[in-house]
Amino acid sequence: MNAIHKLVVATTLSLIVTGPALAGHTDRQRICDHQWVERIDQRLDRQYRRIQRGVDQHSLSYKESKQLKKKHRKIRRLSREYQEDGYLSRKEFKRLTRKLDRLSDRIWEYKHNDLERYVIYHDRYAHQNKDW
Repeated sequence: MNAIHKLVVATTLSLIVTGPALAGHTDRQRICDHQWVERIDQRLDRQYRRIQRGVDQHSLSYKESKQLKKKHRKIRRLSREYQEDGYLSRKEFKRLTRKLDRLSDRIWEYKHNDLERYVIYHDRYAHQNKDW
C-alpha cells in the first residue's frame, strides 16, 4: 500500500511539473513574443512617418495620402484586435507582416510616380497658363 501511495504521488508530481512544458509543445500556434509585437508597432510607426513625409515633401497627393492612411488605420486596427488576448500567433504575425509589406510597396509606388502626376497636372492646367 505504501509503494502504491508513493507511486501515485510521484506520478502526480511529475505531471504537475511537466504538464505546462508539454502543453507548450502541443500549442505551437499561440506564441506570445513581445519582440514580434514591438516589431509590428515599429513598422506601423515608420510607415506612418513615411506617409507624412511624403505629404510634407509634396511627393504624395491628397488622394494618395488619404488612401494610404486608410489602409494604415485598417492594419493598426487589425493589429490591436490580434493583440487583445495578449498573444500574437505566428499566423497573425505573418498576416500583419504581409499587409505591412504591401502597404510599404504602395507607399513607395505613390511617392515615386512624380512624372505621371506632373504630366497629368500639367496637361490638366496647361490651358490656363497660355495667357502668360
